[in-house]
Amino acid sequence: MKLTKLHGQGNHLILDGTSNAKLDDPEFIRKFLITLPKKIKMKAISKPLIINHKAKEESESGITGTIILAESNITIHTYPSKKWFALDIFSCNEFPINKTIKYLTKKLKLTKYKKHLLKRGFC
Repeated sequence: MKLTKLHGQGNHLILDGTSNAKLDDPEFIRKFLITLPKKIKMKAISKPLIINHKAKEESESGITGTIILAESNITIHTYPSKKWFALDIFSCNEFPINKTIKYLTKKLKLTKYKKHLLKRGFC
């Protein structure tokens, strides 16, 4: 399916949600960051960086993962005890938002989410 240009400057998808996925599993997050760019037709130019942070308060502990793309980057922050995550897909190219959310719904086993879509550039 060909993507119809929305405005030609790229998108920034911000997704906050609750999930039944393995948000406490660094390997799951690593594989997720390797697979997602391929699914949305972007090119990774780095390996994923995964930080498993143990905070003083368990509710603030979680995993942060990021991957650099030729088009920009993807970053996810997880809070497993809350089953909550924050995800950013930042791109200088447009990408299929609905297809991306459909994939994320399945892969992250979303139970609830809120999205924000920013149009990049000087539109």
